[in-house]
Amino acid sequence: MRRWVGLIMALVAVVGIISYLNQHDPAGEAQSYRFAEVTRGDVRMIVASTGNVNPVTTVQVGSQISGQIVTLAADFNTLVKSGEVIARIDPASFEARAQAARAELAVARTNVSVQRATLDEFQADMMGAEAALLDGEQEMQRFKTLFEKRVIPRSNVDKALAVRDQARARRDAARARITRQMAQIETALAQVEARQATLHERELDLKRTVIRSPVDGVVIDRNVDLGQTVAASLQAPVLFTIAQDLGRMQVEVSVDEADIGRIRQGQRVSFTVDAHPQRYFSGTVQQVRIAPTETANVVTYTVVVGANNTDRALLPGMTANIEFVIGERKDVLRVSDTALRFTPAGVSPGDTQAAGGNGGGGPEAARERTSARIQRLTNQLSLTPEQQQAVVSIFRDTGMAMRGLRETGMPDKQRAETIHQMRAQTNTRIERLLDNDQRKKFELILSEAELNGARRARLWTLDRDGKPFAIDIVSGISDGTNSEIVRGQIEEGAMVVVGVSRTAR
Repeated sequence: MRRWVGLIMALVAVVGIISYLNQHDPAGEAQSYRFAEVTRGDVRMIVASTGNVNPVTTVQVGSQISGQIVTLAADFNTLVKSGEVIARIDPASFEARAQAARAELAVARTNVSVQRATLDEFQADMMGAEAALLDGEQEMQRFKTLFEKRVIPRSNVDKALAVRDQARARRDAARARITRQMAQIETALAQVEARQATLHERELDLKRTVIRSPVDGVVIDRNVDLGQTVAASLQAPVLFTIAQDLGRMQVEVSVDEADIGRIRQGQRVSFTVDAHPQRYFSGTVQQVRIAPTETANVVTYTVVVGANNTDRALLPGMTANIEFVIGERKDVLRVSDTALRFTPAGVSPGDTQAAGGNGGGGPEAARERTSARIQRLTNQLSLTPEQQQAVVSIFRDTGMAMRGLRETGMPDKQRAETIHQMRAQTNTRIERLLDNDQRKKFELILSEAELNGARRARLWTLDRDGKPFAIDIVSGISDGTNSEIVRGQIEEGAMVVVGVSRTAR
């Protein structure tokens, strides 16, 4: 038993010693690095989503009246013109109603004529009453004169006065009848207008039995059949759906709230549809709608993408797989994103020698970058020689102001803010030189630069002794696999470290 216990303790001691040596002996494991090559090519930054293809303008043709379909002149895929008859509703009952309204209007107009004839009669009575009143007045004046001369008795004067008062009463009665008759005429005229309105309404209903196309387009949906009765009691039933122009389509895309900040109007878009999986369609962002849609606590926004469809390959309702082109660089240096994320274990980057700095390179390098930017703007905006000369002058003024700012000893934070303001002023001055088309392109360039701003990064390679060596660069946009190298002392074909492989000896 003691022999077995001693053997077990010896084995435990041996295992512990081996483990200790493996942990503290650097020669106990071999370390090797994995590399990636700096290449030249295209970098394309995208946001992917899906959406539905729809016509730009879709018109739903309905019926405002109820009735039976007696004529159906359009079917699916029928090309129609504006004003063309596409269906008819049985007009018999509407024609009868219109005829009854015409008869009622004729009766109302005849009533107006009768009332005006009565008015003429009352006006004639009025003239007779006024003549009798005038005669009574004159007769009374004669009797008064004769009474004053003691020729006739007082009773004759009183009788003449009574006759005059009776004539005045008949005149007032005739005047009242005229006033009343004029009111009757107004009522008759109002009845005529009411009958005219009724007739107009009945004629409108009769016209509505003919369904016409409101636009030029193609019928993409038909909801009625010949002989079917449509009922328009509460709302107009939809009979046809007409797409105004299938040569221009739009895709309504739902974009997640995390990506909507990178979508701008005018951005380029490419997409595919399941019906043509090998073909890429292109379009542009027409509108970013600010109304949110929340589904299961997920907030999305609708982005409208316009696309040409001259060959009618896109059909309404297709599902499109969208790629918004946030940024794109052609023929640039690029490096694997894994290399940008790598840092050697146990190495402090701040204590490690680095090459390339921040990509600044001094005044000469700054002038080269400015010249390159001017050339890019000239190519992208198609600047005229006069515009190009003005842009050169603007950049020269900005460069002189920035160099003077560095000599003031201003704090870094304040200097950075001032430089940001100077660049904004520079962009504003450039915008004033451009026409409308150039200005839209320039705004898109600025928006893309804001979304895909350059950032400082560090790559690692090995020196002659096999030790990690850092190279500072400025990286640009990334497609998820590779990132653009904007500036830095590194060339195409250089091998950079992306990871470490450890193998136990």
